[in-house]
Amino acid sequence: MLQLRRLIWFIVTRLLLVCILCGMLVCGFYMCLNTANIYVVLSDGLQRRAEVILTREDAETLNFYFHADFLSSDPALEGAFDGSSVYDNYVITDFEYDLSIEKLWAWPWDSYATCTVVERIPSITASIVSSRRSENLPARPTWQGGRYDITLVKQNGEWKINGMQQRTVLMEAEEDEAAAGAS
Repeated sequence: MLQLRRLIWFIVTRLLLVCILCGMLVCGFYMCLNTANIYVVLSDGLQRRAEVILTREDAETLNFYFHADFLSSDPALEGAFDGSSVYDNYVITDFEYDLSIEKLWAWPWDSYATCTVVERIPSITASIVSSRRSENLPARPTWQGGRYDITLVKQNGEWKINGMQQRTVLMEAEEDEAAAGAS
């Protein structure tokens, strides 16, 4: 009877260890899956947002990356389309986008995630709109980047940016007009 009890205890403990190990592997897999999906949404979505703010084109593509509530309340996007943007007097032909994700965490069982990112646009290639060339316009404004706390939500299996709060403002250094491509 003692040998049977030892055999059963041996089997139960090994089975328990295997179940714990499998649970940790499944949890790690889903954490990696969520992290990869969030990374793509952040990098592509924030770059598309900057492109829409600078060029005022293809705004409908933002729906793939951002929650509708965020899009309706983002002051930078509102300024791009109501004529109050500092880039309205310029034709932006190219820009260099830089995003670094400092912190990202998403539990596999949660439908929200938080992260901290640093967004920068070190260079913008622009020229003054032809109808405004005769005016004495100020130098092309630089991008106001920053460090942001971002919240994401998962809806219907897709991650979308739901909130974006700026913690620190990062202003890019002024560039030489010739290097910036301004006319």
